[in-house]
Amino acid sequence: MSAPPTAARRGRPRDESLDAEILDATVDELIDHGLSGLTIEGVAQRAGVAKTTVYRRWSDAADLAMCAARRIKFEAVDPPDGTVRDQLVWLLGALRAQWGDPRWAAVMRRVAADGTTHPGLYDEHRARLVAPHIEVMREVLRRGVRDGTIRPDLDLEWLRLMLVGPVVASAMTLRPGIDDEQAAAMVDVVLRGAAP
Repeated sequence: MSAPPTAARRGRPRDESLDAEILDATVDELIDHGLSGLTIEGVAQRAGVAKTTVYRRWSDAADLAMCAARRIKFEAVDPPDGTVRDQLVWLLGALRAQWGDPRWAAVMRRVAADGTTHPGLYDEHRARLVAPHIEVMREVLRRGVRDGTIRPDLDLEWLRLMLVGPVVASAMTLRPGIDDEQAAAMVDVVLRGAAP
């Protein structure tokens, strides 16, 4: 007995090459208009595709924005072995590279600006894009407490903010970036103040 014929697939296969074009267009729309101004229509027009092409891939503008931001994000990576100081200097270097990417910095400036009117979207972006990096640095600071480099009574979140604040602030305000020497000096000042 022969097997029943399989049903033929309907429609044209999805053109995967369009995904990248749509996501690039979304990043540009985010930079120009922010989360509050991002629309499927605007993305479709910028990418040169029909709205239905976008809707077949993403359910709404928020989902599209998240996927687009992921395209330019930097993966959170554990620092190489070394002292707490060495690891913090390395992490600041990675942070500087991340915020030194003009598209990343522009998107994050827009997302932060939209945070007051769209706190849910801001929190989601932060949880997916920034939180993994925060956790890596927190773990290095916790290691500093365990090995006696950092006093155990200190608020580690404040220490983290002291380290990353200047890097993020310079990118958010379009100031010159922090250089290697300044990053190392920041780590030394914070660790001296945090020492037992």
